[in-house]
Amino acid sequence: MSLGWKIVKVIGLFFFCITLTYAKTGKHGLSESAPESYLVQEGDTLWDIACKFLNDPSEWQELWHANPEIQNPNLIFPGDTVELKLVDGKRKLQVRRGHSSQTLNKRTGVIKLHPRVRELPAEKAIPTIPLHIIGPFLNESRVVSQQQAEHCPRIIALDEDHIVVGTGDLFYVKGLSATNTEDLFVVFRPTKTYFDPKSKEKLGIEGHVLAKAQLDQAGEPARLVLRQSFEEVKIGDRITGTGKENISPYFVPKAPKGKPIGQIISVFGGLTQIGQYQVLVITGGKDRQREIGDVLGVYQTHKDLPLRLTANKDKRYHFPPLNIGTCVVFRVFDKVSYVLVMNAIRPIYLLDEVGRT
Repeated sequence: MSLGWKIVKVIGLFFFCITLTYAKTGKHGLSESAPESYLVQEGDTLWDIACKFLNDPSEWQELWHANPEIQNPNLIFPGDTVELKLVDGKRKLQVRRGHSSQTLNKRTGVIKLHPRVRELPAEKAIPTIPLHIIGPFLNESRVVSQQQAEHCPRIIALDEDHIVVGTGDLFYVKGLSATNTEDLFVVFRPTKTYFDPKSKEKLGIEGHVLAKAQLDQAGEPARLVLRQSFEEVKIGDRITGTGKENISPYFVPKAPKGKPIGQIISVFGGLTQIGQYQVLVITGGKDRQREIGDVLGVYQTHKDLPLRLTANKDKRYHFPPLNIGTCVVFRVFDKVSYVLVMNAIRPIYLLDEVGRT
């Protein structure tokens, strides 16, 4: 056998081993190292807990059993215990409320006692993924279509000839339909346009949310008052309804349906190398049946490479994509989605692909 073909075999074996290393193990169900129970701490997320018990966090719903003896049995609070129970002959996960428990604050190292005399409000439950990271993208960002951006009402004047306005100030809007039935609005400013890297189709425009406003008096122009301001609002900024989008940090990790394939087209923060807990924009939204909670693998593809040491120097070899990370969809628009990178074993780059894990 020639030296060239030996090298081809070695390189092929090398990439095959890498693929096996980076790909998921294919194991399902409970992890071999799953504990019998776990006391939930402040700072935990549902993803953290799923990783303690399951080989694949996207199977949480299949292995979860809602405790019929408690209120809000699908919510988990600090001080609760997540435990394995035998339900109809199968091992399932369920939560037991902590009546008088202690929790460790991971940031301060302080242990606190929490006597539980009543159910906690839902907003005290642990989020699915870190809320301090995704929070701004739930409240201060949205993607609108080209048509929405062009035709939505615009601010034409600020009260008392102000240059900018803040919470409690009045402003005037042109183009708010007399048939409008909404009372609450979002003030936003277009920032960048997203394109499909392959087809060059316009997928939407990133709208940076500046404030939330309420209708004060209908008419042309209509008068609105700022109820919550994140940044200064100026003449020319645009208005859209709050819509019926269900935005919540409490959702269930799950396997995607439809056509999960897509590409990374933007990263918030302007980084070139992407890692854990970065928020990304990927192609595919409602048009590809993406849903909040979808768990996607991140894949890197290699260009077809020539092997110069072979007899046929012009022959090129195609290597399979490598699974280098996992991300979770936490917000879905018409043609794009926001995802959070949960883990990455090497730097992720723009135009890397996403798909089933």
